[in-house]
Amino acid sequence: MIREEQPQKYHVLARGVIIHDNHLLVAHCIGMDNTFLPGGHVEFHESIRTSLYREIYEELGLKSEVGLYIGAVEAEHEDEGTYHQEMNHVFITKLENADYRKNPESKESHLEFYWIPINEMDRHNLLPQPMRKLIENYINEMQGPFFESTFIESY
Repeated sequence: MIREEQPQKYHVLARGVIIHDNHLLVAHCIGMDNTFLPGGHVEFHESIRTSLYREIYEELGLKSEVGLYIGAVEAEHEDEGTYHQEMNHVFITKLENADYRKNPESKESHLEFYWIPINEMDRHNLLPQPMRKLIENYINEMQGPFFESTFIESY
């Protein structure tokens, strides 16, 4: 339950689905039990696509090609007493010299990046959880915009 006096943060995020030979590139914050898609926060006066390109370059030191927008995932979580609400905008992204047999080197000491078989998103605890369905829909060529939320509707 969220308390009104509890600190709250809202995040707009750009995320990249990077696939090579049926493997998905994921990010992992060292010490945590989940993975997430590469990318990060959208900064003021910056487009979502530009943010994704910048974040991948900052995290991996690699150039990317931000492609098709495949959907959005809304999520909420609590961390150290702060309530976080986020909107993840997700794009198919190509990474220069992508090869699932070699994990890219992280430029940020708290993160690591590695390839997982696309059918092991559950095993690697990819979060937010609706991201798994978004990626499966893309792989299965399901058409139309995708939006899903971890919120329980209250109307």
